[in-house]
Amino acid sequence: MGSAPSQAAVGRLDLANSLLRAVDRPAREALDMARRPLAATLAPALLGIFLVAATSATAGFVSSTSLRLAPRLDALRAVFEALLVVVPGTLVFSIYLRLRLSTRVLLAATSIGLLAGGLVATCVMPLMAFLVLVSKDAPVVLALPALFIPSLALATVAALPVRVITSLDSSRAAWWLSRAFAVFLGAVFLLRVQTSLFPS
Repeated sequence: MGSAPSQAAVGRLDLANSLLRAVDRPAREALDMARRPLAATLAPALLGIFLVAATSATAGFVSSTSLRLAPRLDALRAVFEALLVVVPGTLVFSIYLRLRLSTRVLLAATSIGLLAGGLVATCVMPLMAFLVLVSKDAPVVLALPALFIPSLALATVAALPVRVITSLDSSRAAWWLSRAFAVFLGAVFLLRVQTSLFPS
């Protein structure tokens, strides 16, 4: 009777190990994920999106003096808008530039990046909560988690595909595409955050 719970625990441990291995060795895991069904390729992205959204909502709650979270989630909305604008364009340009990696690999790399962003945001959240608790009289510190956590998650999302692209394709076109991916993610995010938090 005790074998079933132990097998379930071992299965959960194997799943956690595979997720962490994907973050640790993104290029190899992106190639492996690209060969799997689409659902398996997108599963880390869904988990990462959930973690980023949950930690950003928690940061908004911690940062806010009321229960209204909507004004505090502008940075999270800017993260997803940046991804929706830049990722499809990157896939199209990768086809146009005829890189030595498929669009499925790029999709897998972005999925791993979202997972890594969710893990980083989750790990940083306790520190942000501690800073808010000990800095109740500092408005800048109170507003920091709602902006910092989504920004950190997006930076992690940008870093993983850059690493995968340059690891699998050493051409100059791949180098420029990877840098453009990161730069445009940051530019769209900053533009959306600036217009949301500082409306004219």
